Amino acid sequence: MKKTKIDKYHLFLAGEYRVASGLLKRGINATVTFGHAKSADVIAYGSNRKAAVIEVKTSQQKNFVTSLYNKYKTPEYEHPDFWVLFQIKVGPESNFTERFFILSHKELSIIQARRNRAYHVKRGDVTEKQRLSWEYHYRLSQNGVDNVLLTDVEESKDKWDKIVKACNQ
Repeated sequence: MKKTKIDKYHLFLAGEYRVASGLLKRGINATVTFGHAKSADVIAYGSNRKAAVIEVKTSQQKNFVTSLYNKYKTPEYEHPDFWVLFQIKVGPESNFTERFFILSHKELSIIQARRNRAYHVKRGDVTEKQRLSWEYHYRLSQNGVDNVLLTDVEESKDKWDKIVKACNQ
């Protein structure tokens, strides 16, 4: 019987190692951090030792669970510099299809806010014209888990240069 899904433990670890590998191939030193209480998945740094903290979210689906507003209660709350969303699919004969989407924390927070707003407008919880603050999204996130769709992040596909530039400034 052929395996069509990767178990969560191996899926998440594979994502972190693939992101570190992607950065190493681009001349950026990168290391995976270990443990359950860690505040970063990957730490990357360039030749001048400028570091970037990276959160990796790996999925086999068409969405990524970010938990962004669930975790980061205010814009000032300590957060990663970058998010790498990694989609992996197991194909026939265990062939893998992989896609990377690289976003700054600010870029992802805007996309996540847009996704949350669309969801709540659809439900009738809020009007489209209402100004939605970070605090509002944080309160909304307490009733569910933030996630974004592939279509929300498509423009960020393979934008490794964001991290490379930040680490080499």
